[in-house]
Amino acid sequence: MGKLYDSLLSGSSGKIGRVVVANLYGTEVLRKRPRRRTSEPTAKQNLVQQRMISSYDFLNPYKEIAKTYYGNRVGMKSPYNLAMTNVLKAFKLDFITMEINPVYSEIEFTKGPLMAPLPTGLTSTVASTFTIDWFDNSGGDPTREMDRLFVLFKAEDETKPILMENMATRVDATFDIPVPTAMVGKTVHVWITFISDDLTQAATSAYAGNVVIV
Repeated sequence: MGKLYDSLLSGSSGKIGRVVVANLYGTEVLRKRPRRRTSEPTAKQNLVQQRMISSYDFLNPYKEIAKTYYGNRVGMKSPYNLAMTNVLKAFKLDFITMEINPVYSEIEFTKGPLMAPLPTGLTSTVASTFTIDWFDNSGGDPTREMDRLFVLFKAEDETKPILMENMATRVDATFDIPVPTAMVGKTVHVWITFISDDLTQAATSAYAGNVVIV
């Protein structure tokens, strides 16, 4: 038994048994509802589930940026879906040690056509602060000089990164980022990107490396 609704405006929707009919961005799709689990998940299944949770935790602080500045929709995959796929792929599963090993250099928090940032230095010499340097590759173009710097950083033992917006411009070539005092003595991973001053385009972000906060 089931119900199937057909609308000229919204397309078909409803379910028949375990088959669900949905309309996603103008495309009608059929999905099979999963059966209710009757047994305890295996260790491998738990690890896969934990990777999904960890990926959501990582992406959540910059999800609004990802929705707007992570490429373009591909079929039924939204920019957010593409950003999530990127994080999932970077969180490697080791079924021998049963661990999740993030490869932070593979993570991109924006993806776009602007000139990519070129990090040249990452240091921490002032308490509760790190300094990020980059090459000014604006080429003297006044528009590119005003591209806005966005910084994402995460302490190694934390699950969620911190996003800082509009911190500097491309032409500045350096900036000091304050961090919570709880990060002192910890290794912090850092990414940077540029978004155009009119907020219409982004660069593909770059992993700047990691630094121990003094």
